Amino acid sequence: MAVSRALLLLAQALSLAVAEMALLTMDPPWSVIFQGESITLRCQGPPVHKQQPTAWYHNGKLLEHTETNTYRIQNARYKQNGRYECQSPGSTSSNSVTLSVSYDLLILQVPSHAVFEGELLQMQCRGWKVGSLAAVRFYRDGADITKPYTSAMQLSIPQAKAHHSGRYHCSADMHSYLSLKRRESQGLYISIKELFTSPVLNVASSAEPLEGSPLNLSCITQLSPYRPHTVLWYLFYGNSTVLQGPVTSSEYQVPAVGLMDTGFYSCAVRTESSNVQKWSPRVPITIKRVPISGVSLEVWPQEGQVMEGHRLVLHCSVATGTGSISFSWHREGSAEVLGRDSRYEIPSTQQSDNGQYYCMASNGDSPARSLKVQVTVVGVSSPFCSRVRALLLLAALGTLMLGAVVVHVLTAGSRAPKGTKQQTLMEPFAPGGDV
Repeated sequence: MAVSRALLLLAQALSLAVAEMALLTMDPPWSVIFQGESITLRCQGPPVHKQQPTAWYHNGKLLEHTETNTYRIQNARYKQNGRYECQSPGSTSSNSVTLSVSYDLLILQVPSHAVFEGELLQMQCRGWKVGSLAAVRFYRDGADITKPYTSAMQLSIPQAKAHHSGRYHCSADMHSYLSLKRRESQGLYISIKELFTSPVLNVASSAEPLEGSPLNLSCITQLSPYRPHTVLWYLFYGNSTVLQGPVTSSEYQVPAVGLMDTGFYSCAVRTESSNVQKWSPRVPITIKRVPISGVSLEVWPQEGQVMEGHRLVLHCSVATGTGSISFSWHREGSAEVLGRDSRYEIPSTQQSDNGQYYCMASNGDSPARSLKVQVTVVGVSSPFCSRVRALLLLAALGTLMLGAVVVHVLTAGSRAPKGTKQQTLMEPFAPGGDV
C-alpha cells in the first residue's frame, strides 16, 4: 500500500514537471474596475481528453471549482479585491492577476496581464459617468506623455520597451453640476516584462583555438516561461559581418579555423517580427598557430667530424607546426646568428669552426630549439693526420726507391761493351769460367 502511494505521488510529480502553466486572463482586460461592474476570468490550459473542473483561488485560498474554464464576477464589490489564480486540468498553477474595485470618480485602467517587450501596452482614463471627461492627460513618473500616444481617452504604445516601465496616472476635467473640476486618478505601476534575456555568446572550447581546429559558438538566452511558444531567431556576427542567420538554431560552427578568422564575434536574438532584438557583448577570439615542436638537426658528415678544408652541411626540420616557419642557426657561446634558412653550410671548414651547433624554429609564436650537435674539424696538426701523412710519405719514398733501382739496372745494362755476355740474375757463375 505504501509502495503504491509512493508510486502515485511520483507519477503526479513527473506529470507536473512536464505540464504547462495555465494562463489566466480577464475580460475586459483591466486590473481596475468601478464598483458594480462585472468581469470574467478565463483559465487557459492544454487540451485534455476528458472534461475536468477548473480550480479557482482568491488570495491564496481555494475559491471554488467550475465545470468550465471561466469564472464570472458580477456587481463587483470591495471584497472582490485581491489576487486571483487558477489551475486547469493537465496544467500547473497559473500566473496571478490582481483585481482592484474602485470607488473613485476617476480611474486609470491598465492591463491586468503582464505586458512583455514588443507587445501592445494600452490603458484608458475613465470617469464614473460616461462622457463626463474633457482634456484628458496621461503621465509616466510625473512627466506628461499624452503626445504622441493618446487617442481620445486611451493611450497606446504599439511596441512596449523596458524603458516604458514606470508609474502611470491620468488627469481630466470632470463635469460637476454646472462647472468643470480637474481630477487625477490613482497612480499604478506598470512593469514591462523581459521576453528573453540579453544573449551571451559562449565559446565551447577556448577563445584562442589552434589553427585548423573547429570553432563552436552558442548564443545563450532564456525565454520567459509565460511566453513558451515564442519563436526566437539567431544571428551570428564576425567582425560585424553576418556569418549565419537568421536561423532558429542557437549554434554556429566553423569546421577548421584559420588565422583570418581572428576577430570579434557576437550574436543577436530577435522575434519573428523583429520587434524585439537584443545583441550579445562582443567576444575577442584569437586563432593561434599550431606550436612548433619536434625540432631536429641533421649533420653531414655524420657524427659531425669533418676534415679541415672539407664541406660541412647542417639541416633543421620540425615535426609539427603550422604557418610560415623561420629558422636561425647558432653556435654555443656566440650571440651571432649564423644563418636564417633550414640548411646551413660551411664550404671549407677551419679549426675555428669547432663547437656545438643548434637551430631555432618559429612560426610567430614561441620559438623551439633543437638539440646541440658537436662539430669537430680534424686539422693537419692532429695526431691522426700526422700518422696518415707519415704512412703516405713512407709509401711514396718506397715507391721512389723501387723506381730508382729499376732505372739503375736498366741503365747499367745498356752501357755494357759489345760482345760481352751479360749474366742475368738468374744465371749462376760457373766455377773456373771466363770472366
